[in-house]
Amino acid sequence: MAGSLSWPVPPSCQVEPSLQRGDAPNSSRASWTLEFSFIALLDTMGATRGRCREAQGFMQQLFYENYEQNKKGYIQELHSSKIHNAITLHPNKRPDYQYRLHIYMLSRKISELRYRTIELHRESAAMSKLSNTEVQKADQQLGQMPSYTRFQPMERTEVIEWEFLTGRHLYSMAESQIPRQGINSVLRTALDDVVLQVMEMINENSKSRGRVIEFKEIQYGYRRVDPLHGAEYILDLLLLYKKHKGRKVTVPVRRHAYLQQSFSRPFFLEQGDTDVKELVEAINSDSQSFSFLSSSLKIFSPFQFTESTKEMRERGEKKIHILVPLTGRYDIFVRFMENFEKTCLIPNQNVHLAIILVNGNSDPDGDKHMALMKDFQNRYPKAEMSVVPMTGDFSRGMALEMGSSQLENNTLLLFCDVDLIFKADFLQRCRDNTIQGEQVYYPIIFSQYDPKIVYRGGPPDDSDFVFTKRSGFWRDYGFGISCMYKSDLTKVGGFDTSIQGWGLEDVDLFTKVINSGLKVFRSQDVGIVHIYHSVHCDPNLDPKQYKMCLGSKSSTYASTMQLAEMWLEKHLGVGYNRTSS
Repeated sequence: MAGSLSWPVPPSCQVEPSLQRGDAPNSSRASWTLEFSFIALLDTMGATRGRCREAQGFMQQLFYENYEQNKKGYIQELHSSKIHNAITLHPNKRPDYQYRLHIYMLSRKISELRYRTIELHRESAAMSKLSNTEVQKADQQLGQMPSYTRFQPMERTEVIEWEFLTGRHLYSMAESQIPRQGINSVLRTALDDVVLQVMEMINENSKSRGRVIEFKEIQYGYRRVDPLHGAEYILDLLLLYKKHKGRKVTVPVRRHAYLQQSFSRPFFLEQGDTDVKELVEAINSDSQSFSFLSSSLKIFSPFQFTESTKEMRERGEKKIHILVPLTGRYDIFVRFMENFEKTCLIPNQNVHLAIILVNGNSDPDGDKHMALMKDFQNRYPKAEMSVVPMTGDFSRGMALEMGSSQLENNTLLLFCDVDLIFKADFLQRCRDNTIQGEQVYYPIIFSQYDPKIVYRGGPPDDSDFVFTKRSGFWRDYGFGISCMYKSDLTKVGGFDTSIQGWGLEDVDLFTKVINSGLKVFRSQDVGIVHIYHSVHCDPNLDPKQYKMCLGSKSSTYASTMQLAEMWLEKHLGVGYNRTSS
């Protein structure tokens, strides 16, 4: 560390008495001397910079300082070239921040060592060719040089498709994803890391070349993951070329980058059976040794096994209030009640079903709805079922708001639709994944395609819970089904009751939940299915609602692969061997 301070800083720019050029702290207390000397050095940096303009940029890179009052001694963004090139970081005053920085530096070291192992594998593979010796298959695969032809597909189905991306969106052909979606945090982090490494390589000799190149944005690109070799990117980058030697020039330029991130050797760790009581005692005893740290280190707080088990048991037995807005559609309602009987009434599930019947008096099916509910109430007198009448034009948000308005704050709500069928395990996940004041559950629902197209001759009897690319798709852009507590619904501001007709009220509520600070637990749920039904989009809807309705309608006919097969068969006479997979 001491030797790393011997840069050619002009004599007038030397800072005294903290550290002078070539000074080396006493080895027995080197780390402490450097730490506190650097702080003293940074505290006097303002006066030094005023008389050393020629070294200003160099000193700023060398001694990194990012002090903002609202950060309170916290460097938020560690993964940047400025952090990597600096020899001091300021501020970093609290123990938990220091642990965070230490973990990041260790992760950087791990990445460097793993990359070094890949280089050694490549050198070993090259030497084996020169010496005409054989290497193990795993070493041979790890030793392959970067190339877009490392994997040679033998059939069309083996081709690894690329995904097209811009700076904001990802376009995918995979039927497990929607055609266009915002770049999620995982991919954003991966892209930022790739761009950071590219820019560090480009600017490695920037001083000797008298120029520096800055990254502006990704114009467009492609990415895919080869499961045997690694991630691959083709990026069109907008850069800023800055020449600082001779005539100063700043010019925007575009460059294509062909990049690969190779997988290194995987590591596996097997652990034996763990005694839960011993684990709890070990965690609680170890956490006492960290009592000097900030209370923000929640990971070290004592783990109370008995309390958490009790809370989980109480949450697992919590009554669910199922709210279903309804107008017309009597036949669909009959199917819903038959599923509700099988899932909830016969097993005596701890639920309360509330049907919000909109405009029931003027609806020709209104009397049928009431008669069906009375029939179920007579057959199951102990079951909790009710009908909440509502007049006026249909508004899903208004109906759900009315249905929940009379309930207590600690009530667990399930916002449901009559088009759904579900199993008991979904209800249990609704209980387990919803935590009052902390977490809301938004399951990703599997939505069926038109069975007349999928199965041609008619669907089989057991087709409701068949999860294939041909039978349906995960509706990951839908937020209408959710589990939350009444207190959390009130906290976020409830539904927007001004939205009439189809759609938007669910997106509005989801946005409110995100902005409120509540944690959203979102996952595909195999215990609930949206049964296909034809969609009618009223042209009198709000233009945004009408567009969303048309998009939802077009996505439910069939998979893109099956639609393409049907088109080819009709226009070109090409036949396919159809399967349900």
